[in-house]
Amino acid sequence: MATETSVAQREYRWHMPRGWWTRRRNYFTYMLREFTALPMALWLLWFLVEVQRAQNGSAHYAPHSSIYFVIFSVIVLAFSLYHSITFLSLAGVILHFKVLDRPVPAQLVVLAQFAGWAVASAVIAFVLIYFAR
Repeated sequence: MATETSVAQREYRWHMPRGWWTRRRNYFTYMLREFTALPMALWLLWFLVEVQRAQNGSAHYAPHSSIYFVIFSVIVLAFSLYHSITFLSLAGVILHFKVLDRPVPAQLVVLAQFAGWAVASAVIAFVLIYFAR
């Protein structure tokens, strides 16, 4: 009788395999997208340090111009574009709008998101170029 109760009380310990996210393409792209936030966070911390250094005036500031920083910045740019594109592509699935009691098509929501991104990028580029003179 004692052996029956000890067997009945044992719990199954489920173990997740290490490479579970490499077995399916959509899991892999999801994990890649989540990983892209780490280099972006590191680059933003580096940027905040640069802003702090620039507060002391242009006479004491020398920006990083090493090839490693440029390569890292280009890689982070690619990661941030991938992160943004995948996020905005899901907007049609996540956001549901009704106009005059009719649902707005998902493709239109995604197109509006990308159009807003393009307009915001153009405004920021204009402001940076205009005030750089």
